[in-house]
Amino acid sequence: MSEKKFDELQKLYDCTKIGSLVQEICEYYSTQDGYEDNSYQDEIEPTEIVESVYILFCLQSREQILDEMALVQKKYPTIYSSIKPLHNTLLINMDYRSLEKNCANKIADHVKDTTCEDVLSHAEMFSRSSHNLAEAEDKFYSWLHSRSR
Repeated sequence: MSEKKFDELQKLYDCTKIGSLVQEICEYYSTQDGYEDNSYQDEIEPTEIVESVYILFCLQSREQILDEMALVQKKYPTIYSSIKPLHNTLLINMDYRSLEKNCANKIADHVKDTTCEDVLSHAEMFSRSSHNLAEAEDKFYSWLHSRSR
């Protein structure tokens, strides 16, 4: 990872206007750039799942997340270059239900005996019962991992 991205990430974490989910997304996409030959994929969930989970939870509070990403675009342009495709996906999909269902299907396809409806209901339940979206996302991953693969 470039020193500029590292510096911007440090400043991003100090910014109280950007929530923990967007901070996590920025770190995930920024640090991906620093790995050679996609070796990061050995350390985390499959990229398709991670990106689907991020989109699913961004859609739980779409307007707030879009505002936070716009702030990242303005104040942290080097980091923003890493999250720009995700930001654009959230912006151009005005019919967010279709995007939400697509992401839920991708997640359900990777988890045994789990339906799209299961994924959506758990994402909503964890979002409503958590203090913030990053906490909800953590609970969601715990639920996913508790399911037999």
